[in-house]
Amino acid sequence: MPKPKYVSYRKALIAYNNSILKFFTKLFKLSISLCFFSPILSAQTDNWETGLLRNIEDHRTTGKTSFYKGISASTYLLSIAVPASYLVTGMIKDDKYLKKTALYLTETIVISQVISFSTKAIVNRPRPAVKDPTLTAIHKSRTTSFPSGHTAAAFSIATALTISNPKWYVMAPTFTWATLVGYSRLYLGVHYPSDILAGALVGSGSAWLNYRLNKWMHKSKTRNLKEVPVL
Repeated sequence: MPKPKYVSYRKALIAYNNSILKFFTKLFKLSISLCFFSPILSAQTDNWETGLLRNIEDHRTTGKTSFYKGISASTYLLSIAVPASYLVTGMIKDDKYLKKTALYLTETIVISQVISFSTKAIVNRPRPAVKDPTLTAIHKSRTTSFPSGHTAAAFSIATALTISNPKWYVMAPTFTWATLVGYSRLYLGVHYPSDILAGALVGSGSAWLNYRLNKWMHKSKTRNLKEVPVL
């Protein structure tokens, strides 16, 4: 007797979600390795990274500067607005899943920032314009450079939303926005490319780590798509 179509469809969705989780597992492990070897990376990549920043600086325009300032500024605004919108909608609809997703998003963002600022304190890499006065930053930042906290926050949101809603029309716009946030930090002259890469990996890894922590704490099994993530 053939299996009902909805069973096959459900298994396909679960398999798709598991493949995404395996990908983010690799990202998280890579982020830890990158942070560990950051002093070596900094010593070997400063020349080409400085050259890239100088090239970006030479092609700044008033319009692009305004655009990337807005993209950069949107990071922490959306870090509050996205979880808040899930929470408010969940409360209005009395939907436990939406409220749990709001909590999952908030936890993920917090984890990404804790890892980012802890790593900043350990690595203590100067900002590009501080280390090389010939570079010009569009705005000054008080913290150190490695990794990018803005990029970590953006990728933590994009990854958490993708894990919560593993659909292409969620993944495409959120990761496009997160990538633009990362580039905006280069354009503004406040980060090196390796800072951006590390921030992206920390953000994605934080979402995966939080998913695994929630799954372990609640000891639940993913039975259907509505239970992703297990919170």
